Amino acid sequence: MNGKENKHRNGRPALEWIVGVISAIVVLGILAFLSYEALFGEVRPPDLLATIDSTEDVEGGTLVLVTLMNRGDQAAAEITVEATGTHVSRKELRFDYIPSHAVRRGAFLVEGPADTAKDLRLRIHGYVEP
Repeated sequence: MNGKENKHRNGRPALEWIVGVISAIVVLGILAFLSYEALFGEVRPPDLLATIDSTEDVEGGTLVLVTLMNRGDQAAAEITVEATGTHVSRKELRFDYIPSHAVRRGAFLVEGPADTAKDLRLRIHGYVEP
């Protein structure tokens, strides 16, 4: 008898059984973890933070680069960010969607030199659940 006939007669090799058992344990562990998180895990609502990254002089005024971060566990949609300042009229920027733990970037264009944007304040007006 050759080796192939002997392997088929004795069943699967031990290595296949070991890999199969380890794979089953890993899959069951993942399923148990996901089930536990779904039932008992804490889910935080969107936690949004808007910050000014930088300002850039451009031909039409000053470009104010903004970063929007979502530090929460849920996504948010239709986020409205408002910019106001002493020398700047009210500006609005809308972000369509931001997933949980993600970052999005946008920009305001304000009139005047970069100094006019130094006292700019950002405020998030609200969002909707996607």
